[in-house]
Amino acid sequence: MARPLEVTFHRAFDMVQNPSKSLEDLIRLHFNRVLTSGLESTALEGAPVIKQLIQQARKRIIIVPGGGITDRNLHRILEETGAQEFHCTARSGQASVMAYRNPNVHMGAALYPPEYTLKFTNADLVQKLKDIAGADS
Repeated sequence: MARPLEVTFHRAFDMVQNPSKSLEDLIRLHFNRVLTSGLESTALEGAPVIKQLIQQARKRIIIVPGGGITDRNLHRILEETGAQEFHCTARSGQASVMAYRNPNVHMGAALYPPEYTLKFTNADLVQKLKDIAGADS
């Protein structure tokens, strides 16, 4: 693997048939963390499974809730799951200052995402999330 760096297994975990067995497999493979929404679309919906995984892990691997986490639901997710870490985008958008906009071209997606919106990590939102979680600096 990537030793000495720590390794996180991503949300592909949310597609497994047997989360309990799969968690043991990841522990055996020496992963440090698993990012999961608890086999649901969002971590809030999957909170009961996340809690179960944390209990099963017994500190052998860190379970990291992720998926749809916002400043509005983070406290509840951490409280309901007992998680010590979390993952979210903390992203905001702002309109592009691009002057000419060609309405006939969409760059790559079938659902036509906003072509003229810039997405960025919002430092104020990151701080707010850290404050909610009680994280140090």
